[in-house]
Amino acid sequence: MGTSNRVRALIIGCMAALLGSSCSTLPPSAHNQTEGLHLDTYTAQLSGLGVTSTLIYGPHEAILVDSQYNISDATRLADRIAARGRRLVAIVISHPDDDHYLGTAVLHERFPDTPIYMTAPALEHFKRTSARSLAAQRKYAPSETPDSVPTPQVLPATHFAIDGQPIEVITDLQGDVLEPSNSFVWVPSLRAVIAGDIVFNRVHVWLADSSAQSRLNWQTSLRRVASYHPLIVVAGHKKTLDTEDSPEVVERMSQYLIAFDASRARASNADELVAAMKQQYPDWAVDYILIRAAKAAFPPPPAGK
Repeated sequence: MGTSNRVRALIIGCMAALLGSSCSTLPPSAHNQTEGLHLDTYTAQLSGLGVTSTLIYGPHEAILVDSQYNISDATRLADRIAARGRRLVAIVISHPDDDHYLGTAVLHERFPDTPIYMTAPALEHFKRTSARSLAAQRKYAPSETPDSVPTPQVLPATHFAIDGQPIEVITDLQGDVLEPSNSFVWVPSLRAVIAGDIVFNRVHVWLADSSAQSRLNWQTSLRRVASYHPLIVVAGHKKTLDTEDSPEVVERMSQYLIAFDASRARASNADELVAAMKQQYPDWAVDYILIRAAKAAFPPPPAGK
């Protein structure tokens, strides 16, 4: 049976999510192969924006959520997946930002029979923007950027199974992409949410592509995450490997969005907005992301004005 057919077969029978623990960043040898699902989250260093990729795995099978930004991180991620010894049945990309899909070039080479999925709206965004994003990143970091990336397939369903255990993809919500094309993954047996870029964990939030309305809609997405009453929330970006995957990150994320809008209303320029947010979030990482957001909030006047 081909991989795509095998994945579709796994989907059957998983239409009901079970409510059900811990997100692991331990090396492969730290887990036995008992029944049930486990998480293994790879977190890039801040040079890779703290992007997370989470392997959801059982005794024999696994699904990966997100693929890393830099070639070096994607290579280490691929090694880590291979060391687990599970059959990688699918790669799900949570949203169409290049820092979450560029690593598919490495993963596709290592696991050529594993399908790569995005939702239809995310794939439309990918097709419009990926060539431009890839060219810009190759100019900025050529040694860490692939020459090309595989085009994902449309996500065939929102319910999957790993070794008979259900997982669910909650699709096309508002997050850091202006169009609603951010998804999160719910693992009922672990009460875990793999949030993608609906949640950032002590890394400044990518708001350069947001609007006041999209940030308001984003709050609805956060309430959707919270409605599952998760015990674990893995953000799309984390400050460090050891930054806790606590459900409290959802409320912190909500407060950050509120603080940004309030600071934007009081500031008269981008520098003031950056200063106000850094005062409120002095330990949050990747100032570059905050600076980009502030500049987008205070665009320069058109030429000649």
